[in-house]
Amino acid sequence: MDVRLLGEVEVRSAGRPLDIGTPRQQVVLAALAVDVRQPVPIETLVDRVWGHRPPARPRPVLYAHLSRIRALLRQTAAPGGEAAARIERRHAGYVLDVEPERVDLHRFRRLVERAAEDRQHDDEAGAATLAEALRLWRGEPLAGLSGEWAARVRASWHQRRLDAAVRWAQAEFRLGRPGAVIASVPDLTAEYPLAEPLEHVLIQALHAAGRGAEALDRYGAVRRRLAEELGTTPGRELQALYRALLAGAHPRPGTCCATTANT
Repeated sequence: MDVRLLGEVEVRSAGRPLDIGTPRQQVVLAALAVDVRQPVPIETLVDRVWGHRPPARPRPVLYAHLSRIRALLRQTAAPGGEAAARIERRHAGYVLDVEPERVDLHRFRRLVERAAEDRQHDDEAGAATLAEALRLWRGEPLAGLSGEWAARVRASWHQRRLDAAVRWAQAEFRLGRPGAVIASVPDLTAEYPLAEPLEHVLIQALHAAGRGAEALDRYGAVRRRLAEELGTTPGRELQALYRALLAGAHPRPGTCCATTANT
């Protein structure tokens, strides 16, 4: 059984998707899954599901959604094998009791943390682990769900994905594989057009691959985009890279900017 939040909300059992109901019911499930195995107070659930506009009597409506989700989760039991996921009522709130590894969002987080540990010993292993994490991304987190809470979750996980992508690209560049960066990063920059760290490592990779003119053109495009969208200029590190390329220097692998970026 797997719960997927990095894209449309899905519950899959034995390789097949289950009918998880209305968007509102999906929000209830997601509100528990982001804190899997941790109690979520009912007041928090109400806020996540309805925000500042709850129904007149939200608790009975919430209880009905929880009852339907419980029925759904009973379908995830494997004959003679894996126990069904379940929702438990505890003193501190409701708990989705399922292995965190079964929720893609938590699996992503664990892989990114493991990649940081791997890098201390083996850049190759770190890059592979980050690539595994990035493959979990199926699209907009909680796609199709409305509300302030869902929007905050989306923004937070977009930043986590961007940070992981930058770290992966930096590792590939350090490993002497600019082609991998050039093949993958342009698609990401289309999604995050104001992310200077992605552009920084892509420009490095283009130059390392013998495509110096494209690298300089790329910097010019980034400069124009930042001016048009934000009324600003590239950051100091990107400007320093541009000056180095103009001077004929060869940026060393690992010379890149921080991962925090405008998105």
